[in-house]
Amino acid sequence: MTASTGWQRFWLISCAALTASSLQAWSGQVEARDVRSERLTLTQAQKQALFQARRDWELSSYPQRLALLKNQQRCVKDASSLEAYRSCKHRQHQARKALLKQRREQINRERERLGLVPMPERSVRHRRRGSVESNQPKGRSWWNGPATN
Repeated sequence: MTASTGWQRFWLISCAALTASSLQAWSGQVEARDVRSERLTLTQAQKQALFQARRDWELSSYPQRLALLKNQQRCVKDASSLEAYRSCKHRQHQARKALLKQRREQINRERERLGLVPMPERSVRHRRRGSVESNQPKGRSWWNGPATN
């Protein structure tokens, strides 16, 4: 094999990979646009039904959300070390995530009943920087104490 054929293969593979990744990203954007455009074309009855489902969830989950806040306050007050504080925050995050998952499921059941597309999961782009799912290192906080080099 000559050097030029090797480079041609290299560029062909690179271009094919780039094209495939572009198409995959593009299809995700199209799906997001479908959900947004659907929002603009909802009938009044659909809008009212979705409002009612959201309102019902807010009212029914209020005691759970209040209990989460009280537990968080109690946990932070009782934390006597950085590890205890981090554990407390992690449990709180997991509990909030579970509650929001329940909300998404309830709203999606209503959307399916109305013949609408379910709400998509939040993409990585919308997650907070430094979250557990992210591979980026977390920044320093005042709780961690001064930076040591």
